[in-house]
Amino acid sequence: MELKHLVIRELHKEEDQATVISERGGSVNTQHPVVPDMVLSLNNALARRSTLTHGSFNKENPNGYPFIQAFENYLSQEQSSSDFLTLSDLGITQLAAAMDSPSSHSAVGGYIIFAHYQQERYEFLLVALVRNRSAISLNDQLSPTEVNEVDLDKLHQAAKFNITSYKKGKDSYLSFMGTKEKGDITHYFSNAFGCTDVTPSKKSTGDLIRATRDFCTQNGMYDEREQVVEDVVSYLSRQRSEKNTANLPEIEQIFDQHIPTEKTEEITGKFGRFANSERYQVSQEFQPHTHTLNAHTKLKAKADNWQVDFAKRSLGIVGSGSDIEFDEEKQTLVLRRMPSRVVEQIKRTLEGDDED
Repeated sequence: MELKHLVIRELHKEEDQATVISERGGSVNTQHPVVPDMVLSLNNALARRSTLTHGSFNKENPNGYPFIQAFENYLSQEQSSSDFLTLSDLGITQLAAAMDSPSSHSAVGGYIIFAHYQQERYEFLLVALVRNRSAISLNDQLSPTEVNEVDLDKLHQAAKFNITSYKKGKDSYLSFMGTKEKGDITHYFSNAFGCTDVTPSKKSTGDLIRATRDFCTQNGMYDEREQVVEDVVSYLSRQRSEKNTANLPEIEQIFDQHIPTEKTEEITGKFGRFANSERYQVSQEFQPHTHTLNAHTKLKAKADNWQVDFAKRSLGIVGSGSDIEFDEEKQTLVLRRMPSRVVEQIKRTLEGDDED
């Protein structure tokens, strides 16, 4: 990671109280040895979240969101330390105003960190809200002492701007951290930075899988459909495990590998636009949602004395030749092609010798 600029400011706000911007803070020396590690910790903490929402600036109302113009001005300038401080100061002003809105009365303050950095081939702006936590340290006499430290692992709110994607004109270049709280309090970060068109990662993942099935069905790819879905889900799972976002161009390439020869000219390169249409609204880039992936790929059920957990692709009706066949009339499941070790385990259990 190459850290270009860093600004740290502080917002004072208690629940139901007005927000006050502290005079403390400002630009931070990026050459200090601990500073890059701090930003990397924040970036990793955001990557671990599965409740990210993705979207873009609200360009229809730029006057209502001053940060949008300030962001564009910053990118068009020298991007000096003073330029970044100007951008950050405007950002924190907008945050304070958003936190003071009636719907965000429960929001509380903390340290606001603005970081401009390069990571591999992408350039980012990260804005994070963190707070102190109590910890125990030992003094010179080895006596326990309570100290306050910044909790970098627990982000309260965060926004990440993919500057590289923005410059390339991609549809999705903003990521925001969601919460389990209800109400507009969860949206003050996105509102402050002019992003109102956001899609939860859970919805994006589910809509993409739905679009995958529908595209195959509408284009007569019946024989290829389940394999395409499996490959797309595998891609999403891999991106999620590697803490990377998923993007439609790469998924489109997966599709193109499965298109029958007679349909190559007709539908090659068209899935991205199909999934990004008004019906599905899958962003060009989004964070895969783990639980949604599991829900679409696995079947879990249990009764009083048993439970099952298997991949949905293994299930079929009687006579389908699937590893697991369902007989609706008899209300039974038949397991086929069981591994020899499972067969032996069942035999030992029936014989009363199941100690191992």
